[in-house]
Amino acid sequence: MAETAVGNLARRLPSFKLGKKKVFLPSHVITFLRRDDRPPNWAFFQVPLTFTKFDLRDYLWNLYGVETTAIRSVVQQHRIERRNGGRGALFRPPPKKYMTAELTRPFVWPEVPKDVEAWNKDLWDAREKSVRQSHEDQRRRMSGELGSPSKEGMSFDRRQLRARAQQYLDGQLTWETDAKLDEKWKAEGEAGKKGSNRPWF
Repeated sequence: MAETAVGNLARRLPSFKLGKKKVFLPSHVITFLRRDDRPPNWAFFQVPLTFTKFDLRDYLWNLYGVETTAIRSVVQQHRIERRNGGRGALFRPPPKKYMTAELTRPFVWPEVPKDVEAWNKDLWDAREKSVRQSHEDQRRRMSGELGSPSKEGMSFDRRQLRARAQQYLDGQLTWETDAKLDEKWKAEGEAGKKGSNRPWF
């Protein structure tokens, strides 16, 4: 009886020594990333910069009962950028830390659903397209490829509007409206036409 209890306890314990630090209100975020090009016994995570291999090993065991045999970590640095849309000071965004854990039991991701209407896929694609276009415009603006609208040629609509305005200025067309004005505006207008110093407009 005692041997059976010891055997069951041994099966519930991992093959490594667990940490003693207790965390009651964790503030860290761990993201399980899908990598279809990796073997099923390798799991890929994005972890906080303060996380160590022992932290991830204990996290997987205590929360999910998943035992790991090896963990690799890498810190990915970002390239230097400028603040305020490319006109500010140089800075480097915070790096990201990734860890790959070798599992004792393989994990296979579920199939990607073919019907994605419930997740608003069209709205997501429109948002991603808008973000990519914004980044491309910012890159072109920083590199000088994006021209100024004032240096571009006038469109057909603007040429038509310019020609119509010139006809009004030359007196070929008169401005007429069906709106009924108050009598005081007509009186002010007549006074202004007779040379009054008081502006009528």
